[in-house]
Amino acid sequence: MSQVTLPLPSRSLSLAPKPFAAPAGFLFTILILGAMAVGLAWWQGPGLLRDWEVSRDPLVLQEWDLVDGECSSRRGLTDCEANVTYSYEGQDYQKYITLAFFDLSSGDHTVDLVVSRNNPDLATLSLGLDMLWNRTIVMAVFLLLFGGGTIAMLISALNAGRGNRAVATPGRLTLVPVEVVEVRKLRGKNAVTYLDNIRAPSKRQLRTFFGKGEEPLIGFDENGKPVGLAVAHEQHKAPVLLDSGLQRIDMTESERQAALAAFDAEQQQRGMARAANPQAQAKRGPNILRGLAAGLGVIVLAVVGFFGFWLYYVTTAPDAFDSIGIEINNIMPEPLNTWGCEQLYKRFGDDRAPYGCVADDYRSWKVAQPEGKVKS
Repeated sequence: MSQVTLPLPSRSLSLAPKPFAAPAGFLFTILILGAMAVGLAWWQGPGLLRDWEVSRDPLVLQEWDLVDGECSSRRGLTDCEANVTYSYEGQDYQKYITLAFFDLSSGDHTVDLVVSRNNPDLATLSLGLDMLWNRTIVMAVFLLLFGGGTIAMLISALNAGRGNRAVATPGRLTLVPVEVVEVRKLRGKNAVTYLDNIRAPSKRQLRTFFGKGEEPLIGFDENGKPVGLAVAHEQHKAPVLLDSGLQRIDMTESERQAALAAFDAEQQQRGMARAANPQAQAKRGPNILRGLAAGLGVIVLAVVGFFGFWLYYVTTAPDAFDSIGIEINNIMPEPLNTWGCEQLYKRFGDDRAPYGCVADDYRSWKVAQPEGKVKS
C-alpha cells in the first residue's frame, strides 16, 4: 500500500460539514432523465397495457374504418399512429391508437382492427399485437436507461448525504491514500473528483468541493507516485479528501502544524516538494476513453448475444413460434431475414409460417418456391 506520513491525534475527531458532494450535474440529470422516463410511460404505457388486455381475448373485426394512419421510422424505431372508427353490437366507437416498436425492415404494414371480446371499448391494431413483445422489451430497455439513471443519481446523492452526517460526529480517523482524478473550477470553488482505488481496486468516484484558496493535500509515496491524502471515518467507509491546510479536521492549530511538518519532512527526505494540484484536464481524456471502451464493450456483448440467439432460433430452436426469436428475425435487414426464413422453412415448412416469414396471405411462407410447399 502507498505510504505517506501524516500523524493525526489519537482521539476521536470530527470532519468539516458536508465533505461529500452530490454527483456532477445532479439536478439537471435528475430532471432530464426523470422527465424522459415519465414522458415515455405516459406516451406508450397506456397503449401497451391496453394491448396486453386485448391479447387475452382478441376479436378481429371485419367492418371498421381507418380515418387517418401512418408509420414513420427513425433509426430502427418505428412509430405508428391511427384514428379508427368501428361498431360492435350496435355501439359506435372512435379510437386513437399509437404504437412504437423496433424494426429494421422497410415497407408498408397491412393491419386488422382487434378488440377485446370482453370489453370492446379496448381496440388496437393487429400490428400492435404482433409486436407486443417487441414493444414491451423496447419500453423496458428505455425505462431501464432513463429510470435506472435517475435512481443511480438519487442513490449517489443519498449516499453523499449519509456520509456527511456520519463524518460530522467524532470518530477515529485512518489515513487513506487516494487517486485524485480531476480538479476544476466550478462557481468559484474547486470541484475535485477522486477514487479510493489505491488500497483496493475500485471504480467508485467520489466528489468534493474546496472553497476559494483551498486545494487537496497531495504528496508523493515511496515510489514517487503522487497520491491524495484522505481519512476514513470509523462510521463511514468512503474516505474524505483532506485540504492542504488540514482545516477539514477538527483539531488544534498546533496539531495541524505538527502533522504538516512531519508530512513536509518526509517529502523532503524523498527529494520532493509537496505535490502540485493536478490540472483539470490531466485525467479527463483517459476517463472518457475508459467510458467509451466500457460502453463499446456492453454494445459488443449485446450484439453478440442478439445475433447468437437469432442464429440459434433460425437454425436450431425446436419451436418456430418462439416469441423472442420471431421478433429478432422480423427486425433483421431483408437479406438476413430472408436467409433466416429459409432456414426455418427447411425445418418447419409443413406448418404455417411465423410472423416475419409470411407471404401476402399471412399463412404461407414467403420463401417457399412455386413448386414447393404452400400452406393451407
